[in-house]
Formats: sequence, structure tokens, C-alpha cells
Amino acid sequence: MWEQLRFILSQLEVGWRDIIDIGIVTFVFYRLILLLRGTRAEQLIKGLAILLLATLISGQLGIRAMNWLLIQTMTVGLIAIPIVFQPELRRALEELGRGRFFQRTSFTFDEKEFELMLDELLKAINVLVKKKFGALIVFERETGLKDIKETGIRIDGLVSAELLINIFMPHSPLHD
Repeated sequence: MWEQLRFILSQLEVGWRDIIDIGIVTFVFYRLILLLRGTRAEQLIKGLAILLLATLISGQLGIRAMNWLLIQTMTVGLIAIPIVFQPELRRALEELGRGRFFQRTSFTFDEKEFELMLDELLKAINVLVKKKFGALIVFERETGLKDIKETGIRIDGLVSAELLINIFMPHSPLHD
């Protein structure tokens, strides 16, 4: 087996253009993954990958009816992809037009910052409970909220109990 692999590798002719080509393709795929991470499209892509894998396996095993059904589903899926992924495609084109497609997008909190934010959130919740005001607060888990978050207005401020109370207090300037 190793001899076959060595033979195949010895037959490859890789030039500097090939290396640049592979680098560009890798970079574009990486940026697309970053763009889709944290959105609903991430789960849709996982589902499409499972569907594709099932199609390949059913073809290899000779399960004709299932393979035909999966192929038909994949054909309709290819037509439906631009419709289903319209918000993500639009966002990708907007980021490309703004020149943000090539910028870094990662932002994380350390444990201390997270605990401070959680403390401020709990203070705000206690005040809202005492005043009998409701607040719909959403925490991101398996389903990404990135595409929903981008429809809102960004508040460039630190998370504080006062800020959260003003957001959820009826008749305050920040409410709704």
C-alpha cells in the first residue's frame, strides 16, 4: 500500500501556481465556513451532508429505490438551495462588497468577563421581577442567532444591569 502511495505521489507534478491555487481555494472555503458558523444555515448544511452521504452509501449498497429517491431529493435540493440560503447568500455578497469578507471575525469572552456579564444580568432580572415586568432574553445554544442578531441595532456599550433594565422597562427610550 505504501509503495502504491509513493508511486502516485511521484507521478504528481505540483508547481507554484498549483500551490497558490490550493491556498486561495482553502482560504475561500475557510471564510465561507466562518460566515455560515452560528447561523441556521450551519444546521442545513449538516443535513445536506448527511443526505449526500446516504445517497452515496445507498448507491454503493445497490439499494435502488432508496438511491433513486435520494437522488431525486438532491436534485430538488439543488434548485432549492438559493431559495433556502437567500439570507446567507445576500449577507455574503454584502460583506464581499464592503470588503469585510477578508477581515477577522472572532470575538470571545474570558471566564471573568462572562461571570461579570452574568452578575449584571441577574441584577437586572431581580429588578424586573420586583417591578413585575417581563423580559424575553435569549441565549444562543445549538441554533445560531447570528442572522437574527444582524437585523437589530448594535449598542456599543458594556453589559450592565442599568442598561438591561432600560432595554426591558416599558416606556423607556431603549424599550422596543
